[in-house]
Amino acid sequence: MARPPLRTLKVAVLHAAIGPAAAPDELDTLQQVAAVTASLQRLGWQPQPVPVTLDLAALSRRLKTLKPAFAVNLVEALSGAGRLIHLVPALLDQLELPYTGSDSTAIFLTSHKLLAKQRLLAAGLPTARWFDGRGPGDPAEPGARFIVKSVWEDASIGIEPSSVVDGLAAAERRMAEMRARHGGDWFAEAFIDGREFNVALLESETGVEILPVAEIRFVDFPPHRPRILDYASKWEEESFAFTHTPRSFDLSSAPAGLVADLRRLAMECWRLFDLAGYARVDFRVDAAGRPYVLEINANPCLTPGAGFHAMLDQAGIGLDQAIARIAAPCLRAQGLAGAATQLRAV
Repeated sequence: MARPPLRTLKVAVLHAAIGPAAAPDELDTLQQVAAVTASLQRLGWQPQPVPVTLDLAALSRRLKTLKPAFAVNLVEALSGAGRLIHLVPALLDQLELPYTGSDSTAIFLTSHKLLAKQRLLAAGLPTARWFDGRGPGDPAEPGARFIVKSVWEDASIGIEPSSVVDGLAAAERRMAEMRARHGGDWFAEAFIDGREFNVALLESETGVEILPVAEIRFVDFPPHRPRILDYASKWEEESFAFTHTPRSFDLSSAPAGLVADLRRLAMECWRLFDLAGYARVDFRVDAAGRPYVLEINANPCLTPGAGFHAMLDQAGIGLDQAIARIAAPCLRAQGLAGAATQLRAV
């Protein structure tokens, strides 16, 4: 493997500061930082992990002292709040420091689930209707089944079997309960009782590559248990939900044309939100085989074992190669076209 030049190239690896009592979804950040830092080192650079707090002035001073060539943005929340995710890339824009992945606008629009859904509907892309008490969502039938979610938080925070409720009145009660328990904004989305798929996208100099489509299987779920990817299924390794929701790349049972539809819709989401670098689009597919855009993640987790990493493995793309591709636009932005060219051989 050819080594890039400029072995003294500094790279700031930005991530949320994690406290000792952090929840499993937050501790996963440290695994991601370790994996990405090791990859950057193998690429011949000098990565510097930089924990980020709400003190953005301190971050600005730190970056001005460090003088990195670019930053790897792994910030998924600040002070435990997903609604602040766009502040770090906004600061990097202000500092005119190139960074990996999507810009602050794309991250803001995709992280606010209701803004994303409004944009999807306006573009004619399929997404489930919703209700948040303020509109303009249309929940269709008041007696329909709903799933109550956080407007801002990802990682299935606040999602559990009791998140799925019958009727608008029950949805409103659940929203009030979750606001009391967790704070923040919550909404009720029409529940798509069906299959769940993930589509990952990775940018290159010649375009956007769509990685192998993955399905989350709900194995041996009892009839009374909603088929959802809840918090336990992602983070509680001893739970039924975790052990019975495997990821599969065998899509032989998918309806004819579904995979092509998912790939097309994911690409349309990429263009609609002007995404960059890498992303993941999650879908639910109803019993009739109709796909609905569930969420758009503009900076999906790169931790080994996570969905994006698994799809890289399935495509035969190593993490080093993926990081090189994600970093290449930053190098070109800094006038390091030679280094970016050499990275294509990684």
